Amino acid sequence: MTAGGLARYESQLDPDVVARVRQWERAPGLRPLLDSLRSQDSPRRFFDLWVEALIADRLNRQGCTLDVEVETPAGRSCDFRVERDGVEWYLHVKRLHERDVAERSLAISPRLRILENIERPLIARIRWADGLPDELMQDLVVRASTFLEMARIGDELTVRDESGLEIGAVRVVAAWEGSHVSLAIGLPERFVDQTQRIRRLLDRAYRQFMPKAENVVLVVGTRPDESIDFESALLGAGEERWDAHPTRDGRAPVGRASDGFWSGGSRSDSRICGWSWSLPSTSDLQIDLYLRDHRWHDAEVHRAVRSLLIDVNDRN
Repeated sequence: MTAGGLARYESQLDPDVVARVRQWERAPGLRPLLDSLRSQDSPRRFFDLWVEALIADRLNRQGCTLDVEVETPAGRSCDFRVERDGVEWYLHVKRLHERDVAERSLAISPRLRILENIERPLIARIRWADGLPDELMQDLVVRASTFLEMARIGDELTVRDESGLEIGAVRVVAAWEGSHVSLAIGLPERFVDQTQRIRRLLDRAYRQFMPKAENVVLVVGTRPDESIDFESALLGAGEERWDAHPTRDGRAPVGRASDGFWSGGSRSDSRICGWSWSLPSTSDLQIDLYLRDHRWHDAEVHRAVRSLLIDVNDRN
């Protein structure tokens, strides 16, 4: 078989990982993934498979036995069967594609960091026009600061100059555990909310579960701020509740809406989901796992997945 797709795209990839992946020629369980990488002409499909290869490389180097595209009784397939030291589980990898958005690097003005001094436990997305002059950036920061002192989850402010042209915007997207505002940097053109797309990926993975087995879903994006949308898709959108039990400081209690993949005890056989983000040129995958510990039935698998995929955040 010719080295088609892999040879075409390898200049964009980590060369050390490429070298290890080529050694799968002699690994029966991983050879089908290598063959798929070699045969792909579509960039989108190739990089979907490359994300799978990054994860397979991590697991393979830790001594796991891997089988690719394992068929379920319903005629669907799991991306991987993973086994080490007699512990077996199934892994489903879903890549979140950027839609009509070119990759770019943004120079973040130090002025924006002033907003992170505001003492409110909120995550806010902020964006601004390309090449914004310092004077207008200062205006954006002042008006965003006033907004964030009072805003609730879901509120959004658009800031315009004297002629009515938009210079930036800020949106409150979630609460968090910290004491001060945390900024998530958005693209200059618009905010991109990926929650519904991630939810569809989780649903698709769920339909591919191996019955009577432990299944792990891992969603991989291309930007770190998309983790906010992953949490909303998995756990439910953040919401404030002005109910009969206000807090002592007058703030609304913050909770989750009932629209998450795990909301209300639904999909009880899904107990581990993960989020990561990656660019093709790097092999670095920092994975956050979300665990339904109160539903966990197999502590041995639980420990195995934690140790192999690392960087775990517990969610009860």
